[in-house]
Amino acid sequence: MPFPPFAPSVFFDEADIDTLAAEFSERVRRSPLLRPAMDGLVGNRWEDAEMAMGGFLRATLFLQERPAVDGDWLARAVRMLDDTAIDLLADILLDCALVALPLHSAAVVAEISEQLARLLKSVAAEDGVAQQRLLLRARARLSAGALMNRF
Repeated sequence: MPFPPFAPSVFFDEADIDTLAAEFSERVRRSPLLRPAMDGLVGNRWEDAEMAMGGFLRATLFLQERPAVDGDWLARAVRMLDDTAIDLLADILLDCALVALPLHSAAVVAEISEQLARLLKSVAAEDGVAQQRLLLRARARLSAGALMNRF
């Protein structure tokens, strides 16, 4: 099993990532605050969303491949999710990580969640051309697997 290069003492099993994605999906679907926006983003393709989330986490954690990031989906997410919804998604991911993973592993997922929420909120805070520029930068950063880079 691979180790995250930025936290080499933390171990993730493939099944752990799948369990995390499934638990996150279940909790988001049950949230009355998130469900309307997520219905617009995910529709009835929750299994595909879980697989995409698992793939993104694996790519971000293990740096063995570049994450697949759909630019159109990212743009819709920025339009449909406000700061409150983004924070709620990050909180749900943290809760799920604490349920599905050992504490040290959950901390690594929490850091990813925090960085992703910060990135999305910075794009959502802008509008017009400035938002488009930030959206393109965010997509490039995510697609390059550079979410955890501090540069």
